Amino acid sequence: MILRTILIGIVAFLGYGEYFLTGRGQVARPIVMGPLTGLVLGDLTTGIEIGAALELAYIGVIEIGASVPQDMVSSAILGTVFAISTGKGISAALTFGLPLSMLVLLVQNLAYVFVAPLYVAKCDQYAKEGKSRKLSLMAFWGGTVVNFVPSTLLIMAAYYFGTGFSSAIVKMIPQFVQDGLVVASGLLPAFGFAMLIQQIIRKEIVPYLVLGFALSAYLKMPIIGVAIMGLVIVMIMYYNEQKNKPLMNGGVGNEDDTDSF
Repeated sequence: MILRTILIGIVAFLGYGEYFLTGRGQVARPIVMGPLTGLVLGDLTTGIEIGAALELAYIGVIEIGASVPQDMVSSAILGTVFAISTGKGISAALTFGLPLSMLVLLVQNLAYVFVAPLYVAKCDQYAKEGKSRKLSLMAFWGGTVVNFVPSTLLIMAAYYFGTGFSSAIVKMIPQFVQDGLVVASGLLPAFGFAMLIQQIIRKEIVPYLVLGFALSAYLKMPIIGVAIMGLVIVMIMYYNEQKNKPLMNGGVGNEDDTDSF
């Protein structure tokens, strides 16, 4: 149990590392965190399933400015943990993962409010004194502590103390409520894509959205087929644009470029 708790902490550390150490490699996404958690717990298949289901729910979630969404790392890790420990799949992931992710987000915000100003003030002091090495170390380790330590420790504690508790809670939940959670999990992908479409929707792309829906819903074309058709349409539009670019620029073009094309 202790070893697995440590491994869960390492997975959480990798997820939070994206925000401060490794750059935006999308490691923090549920589709990565879920399988890694499942691998630690010895059930990779369930980890992949839960990660994919939560990824669909979070697909439209993105940080914009000061807007901070739910914590995806804790939701994916703890959702996968409780789904495997209770054997209830995505319904358990929703029951425990999403609420606990809000708790982790609260802890993160408290750390930002009460802890971050302390090391920022220390950074200002080192900057005034011209101590560049100490400034770099304080900026790095201060940010690391605020971003990693509280959330990682909370996830480890939730795993260590919560698996037996979660199993008991799930047994107390009426079956019709669990069935409702399963139905809700089927709506999450639609909700996630709706959030994504809301951010990128423009009148120019509406026909393609309708075309994709019609191909999938009425012609029963697989998603891969729809994606390939979309790729072909994009390539046709791109090459036509490149071909017509000299005309749009007043007919001034390079004959060599035309020959090479």
